[in-house]
Amino acid sequence: MPEPLLIHIHVPKCAGTTVEKHLRNELGRSGIWYPRKRTRNFPLGWFERKYEQAPPARLEDVKAISGHFVGRSIEENFADRRIVRSIILRDPESLMLSYYNYRMMRYISRGQKPYGFSLFLRSTRQNFISHFLLDRWLELPWVDLVRLTDQQKAERLDAVMGSIQHIAAIDETNALVATISGEIGISPVADRRNTTEEKRANTGWTILRPGELSEQDRIELKARTQLDRYVWRRWVLKENIAFAPDVRSQFTRSELLRSRYEFERRLARMFG
Repeated sequence: MPEPLLIHIHVPKCAGTTVEKHLRNELGRSGIWYPRKRTRNFPLGWFERKYEQAPPARLEDVKAISGHFVGRSIEENFADRRIVRSIILRDPESLMLSYYNYRMMRYISRGQKPYGFSLFLRSTRQNFISHFLLDRWLELPWVDLVRLTDQQKAERLDAVMGSIQHIAAIDETNALVATISGEIGISPVADRRNTTEEKRANTGWTILRPGELSEQDRIELKARTQLDRYVWRRWVLKENIAFAPDVRSQFTRSELLRSRYEFERRLARMFG
C-alpha cells in the first residue's frame, strides 16, 4: 500500500494551530510542510497557486502538510502517495466572533487599537469559510469568486467536502487528531494551542459574546454567512439539505466596498 500523506486544510480559528503543533512535535521540521504565502507584492487573487513550492526537505520525507495557504495542486508533487485529507470547522457565526476577538487581542498585543464588530464584519469577506476554501484550497482567482453564483459555489464546495476523508466540528478536535495521527502512525494526543484564554490573560480584552451583538449586527452576520451555514449543516452536522440561494446575496458589491472598510479598519487600529 502507498505511504500516506496527510493534508490538513487549516481554516482560521478552527483549532488548526493545535493540529499543526502536534504534527510538528511528532514529525520534526522535515516531516511537516507549511507552505508559505506566495507573494506580498501583489494581491494573491491575481494568481491560481497562492503558496510557495519550496518543501522543507525531500518530498519523500514529508509526512504531513498544513497551513492557511495550502492549495490542492500541492498533491501533484505526491503522485505515488495515498492522500489523506482532514478539516475542522465550526458554526460560522461562532467563527466570526472568535476571529474578531482574536484580531482585537492581536492588535492590543502589538500596541494598536481595537475597533467595533460592525467594521470588522464589513471589512471581512462574506461567507468567510466558503470563500477561504474556494480561494485557498481550490485556488480560484478573484475574478472567478465574483463571477460564480452562490449556487455554483455551493456545488464546488460540495465536491471539495466530499473529497475530504476526515471532517470534524471544533469540539471534536481531540477525536480528529487521534484519527489522523493513526493514519500516519504518530501519537494520538495533542495539547491545545493558540487558545483564547491565553491571549485574553495577556491583553485584558473583554471577549465579545453572541448575546452582546446589536440587532443590526446579528442581521448582517446572518446575511453574510448563508453559504457557510450550508456547508456547516450539510457536511459537519450531516443534515440532508439542499442549498437554497438567497436572491439578496450581493457578494460583488460587498467585495468592491470591502477595500473602503479595510482602509477604515487600518485607521481605526492605528488611532482608535
